[in-house]
Amino acid sequence: MKGPASTPPAPARIWGLLASEADRVVLFRRGPSQWTRVHLWDTATDTLTPGSWFDERLYEWMSDLSPDGEHLLYTARNESRRQQALAMERYGVTMYDWTALSKPPQVHAIGLWNASDGWSGGSAFRDSRTIQVNHTDLPKQQLIRPPGFTIVPTQGRERVDTVLHALRRTGWRVTHEPEQWIGMGEAHPLTLRKGALELNFISDQRYRRVVRYRWLADGPAPDLEGATWADLDRRGRLLIARAGRVFIWRGGQETELVDLNADRPPRPAQPA
Repeated sequence: MKGPASTPPAPARIWGLLASEADRVVLFRRGPSQWTRVHLWDTATDTLTPGSWFDERLYEWMSDLSPDGEHLLYTARNESRRQQALAMERYGVTMYDWTALSKPPQVHAIGLWNASDGWSGGSAFRDSRTIQVNHTDLPKQQLIRPPGFTIVPTQGRERVDTVLHALRRTGWRVTHEPEQWIGMGEAHPLTLRKGALELNFISDQRYRRVVRYRWLADGPAPDLEGATWADLDRRGRLLIARAGRVFIWRGGQETELVDLNADRPPRPAQPA
């Protein structure tokens, strides 16, 4: 008698960040569970460079890529005992949330801000060497100051909305904004458009957030069903992540760039 069929693993979830002044994309490839791997995509040559694995949560919607594509800002969370011991040993602080600056596709911090106060966290590039951070107490929260960068703290409670800031810089414009991000559901998405591509951010009452894409031009339409990320690169090509794979769509033809489902994190975990 055959045993019950095993459930196939869920496909990887992929989100991308485009550089506004360079042919570079950072891909966040998430799965299994809380593992995320960073990849760097050169869209001029369509070469992909795999980088660091990150254990626990790396928040792709609270991350930003510099206009020149050379640096990555990301927000992360790790509450493990190992992480707490490491933070205390290195910096003498408790740290389970943080904002970091790195050189993609690595996540090794060359700039670091503690975000464990329940309010801080997140940041965005004003330009390739100016960073606005959602931290108001820099003398206390800044653990590594990156050389050659100007750091601008947030004033009062005026936080920079990283995902919107990053999208607008690369050509997206908001066409519909609900009263609030959280809990508005299908009927009230946050909607943006870039060329013929429409992006809808949807959040339900249980704080789950999903994205849905539509192609608004006449003629042949790309397959955006189930896409976890899509964007137009600097040459006008449509880049799509769907079911753990990355595709390029142009002139009515879709080409697969890479299947990232086979990626597996290191065992045991290695420090990034």
